[in-house]
Formats: sequence, structure tokens, C-alpha cells
Amino acid sequence: MHTFRRIWHWLQPYRHWVLVASLLTGLACVLNLAAPLLVQELIDQVITAGHWERLPFYPLALFAVFVGQAILGMVNGLVISHVGQSLVRNLRHEVYDKLQRLGLSYYDKTPTGSIIARIMDDVGAIQMFVTGQSFSILTDLATTLAITVLLFTRNFRLALVMLAIVPLYALNFRYFMGQIRQTSQVIRDKMDVIFGHLKEKLDGVLVIKAHATEATERTGFVAELEDAHGPRVREARLRASFGNLSGAISGVGTSLVFGVCGFEVLAGRMTPGEVVSTAALAGLLFGPIARLADLAYVFEQAGASVDRLGEILDLEPEVVEPTHPVPLQRARGKVAFDRVGFGYVSDQPVVWDIRLELEPGQKVALVGPTGCGKTTLVNLLLRFYDPTWGEVRLDGTSLRAVAASDLRRQIGVVLQEPIIFRATVAENIRYGNPHATDEQVEAAARAALVHDFATALPLGYQTIVGEGGHKLSQGERQRLAIARALCLDPALVVFDEATSSLDSASEALIQAALVNLLRGRTALIIAHRLSTIVDSDQIVVMDGGLVIQKGTHQQLMANRDGLYSQLCLRQFGAPALARVASRPAPLADDEPLNWAPLVGSLRAGTS
Repeated sequence: MHTFRRIWHWLQPYRHWVLVASLLTGLACVLNLAAPLLVQELIDQVITAGHWERLPFYPLALFAVFVGQAILGMVNGLVISHVGQSLVRNLRHEVYDKLQRLGLSYYDKTPTGSIIARIMDDVGAIQMFVTGQSFSILTDLATTLAITVLLFTRNFRLALVMLAIVPLYALNFRYFMGQIRQTSQVIRDKMDVIFGHLKEKLDGVLVIKAHATEATERTGFVAELEDAHGPRVREARLRASFGNLSGAISGVGTSLVFGVCGFEVLAGRMTPGEVVSTAALAGLLFGPIARLADLAYVFEQAGASVDRLGEILDLEPEVVEPTHPVPLQRARGKVAFDRVGFGYVSDQPVVWDIRLELEPGQKVALVGPTGCGKTTLVNLLLRFYDPTWGEVRLDGTSLRAVAASDLRRQIGVVLQEPIIFRATVAENIRYGNPHATDEQVEAAARAALVHDFATALPLGYQTIVGEGGHKLSQGERQRLAIARALCLDPALVVFDEATSSLDSASEALIQAALVNLLRGRTALIIAHRLSTIVDSDQIVVMDGGLVIQKGTHQQLMANRDGLYSQLCLRQFGAPALARVASRPAPLADDEPLNWAPLVGSLRAGTS
């Protein structure tokens, strides 16, 4: 019943069409009942009794019945198809909408292949159930009841013989259904693995080609297909056995009906026309019962898919939106981590007692060994997760009191691995700010040094850069991601290894541009290349989930035994470190940036 309730809930927007389909199916069944009765009259009244003047009526009536069945079937098929396709569209939209609202913790725990399989494969199984025989279930029940009543009024003994066959269908159903549902679940789990394998390997095709492991990958994929082949064969075998046994039961019932009818004719209780019509009614009785059993088979398949989709739709986001969010206009950019602790897994904290403040307009860098908690702080700032304890505040307001969408519109994010969509250059830049004008898009592109290579593309800013931006170099993708963040005009900027993939010339140009672009904005920078953050207003050193040092580059270098000094010495060596320490101070807020000499010297050096 849970499965039926869930499917009926999904069908609610189309209940009027469901009613139309049910009525059409009901009319078709009425016509089905009319045909055997017309044949009975033809045999008894025309052929046997010799009323030949009535002969033209019955063929014409049968012709009208068959034409009516064809028209009703065609219209009903169109209605059911419309409902099925609309259901698939809306159900996939509902699942995708829920996926967008779930937090990162769900994606941390759920393989991508499993998510894709649910949206595509499981929704398809539900469509098959809805557009298959589900609409006829009430009509088949009504037809079975009507034929049963009709048979009892005509021949009590024959009706009992026919109804004695019905329990065999129930036994057949009971024997196979549990096995079918279990096998369906196994198949869907196997398909999760195959979908995940396909996505992972197609995304990594460059690595596969570079290492010449195509043969290995083919072997691995064939092994996964073989792993799923066994359950699919078992499912096909179960379905064939179930269907053939249902057919055999119908055959046994029809044979018994003809046998009983023969005795009834010899006893003078039935006419030849009644024998033919009774045999036809028996077919109409056994047909709906067999369809109900077959529907149960499809229902069991759909039930597994309903359960899997329900696992997504019943989830509630771990990051709860406030009931009455505090309005957030343009933020000043003051960020405070107040005794924050957090763990991705319960009882396993990743960061401990973080006390950190970022003043408006400050450039703050996070450094430390891999796994020390730097990215976790960024995730908490973006409210991808809520702290296990403590509080993160923006301009004095707890992030829990602010709508996540309002918060994230205040923050421009550039990731270590840039995410570029299969869209035009302009659409990628405008992604976070869909209302940005062409002038704003171009300004962001110029600031991130995208304009030159964008205008050199075949269609300029309207060039589609391919899936994942594969038509662009790594450095160009990185600059495009930076342009996207800048087009948002955020109050805060987060850079996660933002320039690690750029060549020296591009990195230098972007670093120079950032001096101007970050004025008036709070910047949080995660970097392993310490040369990019020595001019930061504050450098925060983390280790083991704790903040162990804070200060400027000069202040931290004064402590030669500190982790920051050790990281610098390890990365630069003593001679290079001296050159890094002697870099000029950043420009004053009122000092303009002169681009021309910088661009000219870099181009001369790289030409």
C-alpha cells in the first residue's frame, strides 16, 4: 500500500487525465462484453434457428464493436502516454530539486552512479508501471466482478468451475513475487555501480589514454557487466516462468470450461451459442486475472524503485534554513569563528575550538599541512555544514539565521579544480549573477585576464567551451572561474589554491589584478604556495584541526621554531626565502595600479 500511496501522490496533478483513462478503459471493457453476446445471438438466432433476415445486423454490430475498441484503445493510449511522460518529467524535476537542496554530507556518502541511476533508471521503472497496466486495474477488477455475476446468473455450476481456477493465480503470484522484488533490488544496486564506473572513467579518459590502460578498463567494465548479467538473467527467467505459468493456468481453466460446456450441451442445458459466448467470457475472465497477476509483477519491480527514490525524497537537508531569515543586503565582510568545532562524522571532530576574526577588507590566508582543516573552515563559512558546536557570524549575525542563498551570493568562490560548465564563455562568467550585463561580464573577464583569449575564440564570448571546459587550457579555465567570482561582485572572496595551475606570467598578472580587485572585500585564501600569501594582512596556521599560529609573514617568520617558518624553509630554502621576504609591500588603498609596465614586461619575458 505504501507504494500505491506514493505513486498516487505523484499522479495527483494528473488525476483528471487518470479518470479519463479509466473511463475509456471501462467503455472498452463494455464493448468486450458485448462481442461474445452478439456471437451467441448470431449462432442461436441466425445459424441454428434459421432467422436469416437478421444476418446483416450481427456482422455490422460486431464491426462497430471492433472499430469502437480500436478508437478507444488509441485515444486511451495517447492519454496514458501523456500522463506517463508528464509523470517522468515532474518526478525527475522533484528528485533533482531535492538533490539541489541537500547538503554536501549527502554527496559525501552517496556515490554519483547511485544518484544518476535513481534519476534515470528508477524513474523509468515507475513510468513503465504507470503507462503499462496500472490504469486498467480498477477496470479489470470491475470486469472480473461483472463476468462473475453474469456467469452465476447463466450457469451456477460452470461459474464455480471457473472461479476454482482463480486461487492458482494467487499461488503463482505468491511464489514468484518475493524473488522478483529481491532480484530487482539487486539489479538496481548493480546498475548503481555501473553508472558510477562510467562517469568516473569517462571523466578520467585523459588519464586512461596517458597510461595506455584501455585494455584494463575494458576488462574491468566487462567484469562489472558480467556481475549484473546474472541477476538480469534470473529476473528474465522468473518473469518468463511467472508469465508461462499464468498462461498454463488460463489454458487449464479454458479446457475445463469447454469440458463442462460439452456435458451441459449433452444435458440440454446449454445451446451452441451459449457455449461459444461462455468460452469467450471465460477468456475475458481469465485475461483480467492474468493481467492483475502480471501487474503485480511490474508493481514489485516499481516498488523497489519507489523505495529508492523515497530514500532521496524523504531526506531533510542537514543544514536547516531559518523560518524567518534575517535580511542580508550588501555585507560589510566581518567574519567571526567563535569557538567553532566540527566533524563530518559524529564523534570525530575535524576542527577544534576555532577562534578567528576577519575584519572587513582584510586578506587572510590559511596555511598548514593537508587535512588540517583549512577547507573545512571554508565549508563552514559557506554554510555547506553547520558547526557541531560554536558559531560562525557574518557582520555579527549568526549564519544559522541567514538564508543560505543570501549568504552565498555575498561570497565569490574559486576552487582549486575549476568547475566549468558546458556553456558559452559569457554564460560561465554570468553563472552566479544571471542578471549581469554584457559590460559587467566583460569587466570581470578583463580583470581576470580572460578577455584576450575569449575574443580569440571562434564565436568570442558566445563560444561553447565544451563539457568541463575541455576546449580551454587549465590556466584559462582557472581564470574563467576567477572571472565568474568577480562578476558576482561579492563582499567576501574565497580562493582555494586559486592560482596553483597557472603559468608564471598569468599568475603574476592575476596577483597584480587582485591587489585592486580585493580592495573593500574580505578575502580568505587557502594556499600551499606560500609565495602567493606573504603579503596577507593575517596568516592563520593550522595543524591537527587547531589554529596554532596567527600573524603577518614577518611576525610568523620571527619564530624560527614555528610551523610556518618550517613550511617556508621547506618550500623555498633559505636563499629563496630571503628574496620572498624582501618583496615590496602591497599598494596603499589610495595608490592606483599601473597595469601597462607590468603587462608589457611579462609579455616581453614570455615572448
